[in-house]
Amino acid sequence: IMIKMNKIRKDFLDICDSDEILEIDSILNRVNRFGLIVEVVHAALEQVKSNPNTSPLLALQIASKDWDC
Repeated sequence: IMIKMNKIRKDFLDICDSDEILEIDSILNRVNRFGLIVEVVHAALEQVKSNPNTSPLLALQIASKDWDC
């Protein structure tokens, strides 16, 4: 039986081994150790909201630096 996968999941699985995803994982693990994952993710989302051309990785990099993680 073939299960139809939604586009978001398929797109993610297509890039899940990329350096970008590995770096995002590294940042999230680091900020989680500081107990600041919610704060950093919120700051990253605000960054993307104010700057729509910002990539998810760049937004997380900026946010984690802002929170000294």
